[in-house]
Amino acid sequence: MTLAQVVYHMSNDRDFASQLFSNPESTLATRGLKLSKEELAFLLTAHRRGDQSKLRIVDLRAKASRWNA
Repeated sequence: MTLAQVVYHMSNDRDFASQLFSNPESTLATRGLKLSKEELAFLLTAHRRGDQSKLRIVDLRAKASRWNA
């Protein structure tokens, strides 16, 4: 249940999400939350993957606009 709570907090509190990615252990401890190493690694990896995916979408949009010109 804790992973679901962390994801909920991340989606509803931008400050929490930002703090989580800069200092995960401290941020979780201040909220009384605890994740396994695997769960935390999953969240941090998914966050990085998400950023890379956004960059790829932007790159594709830029290329598509040149193709259609």
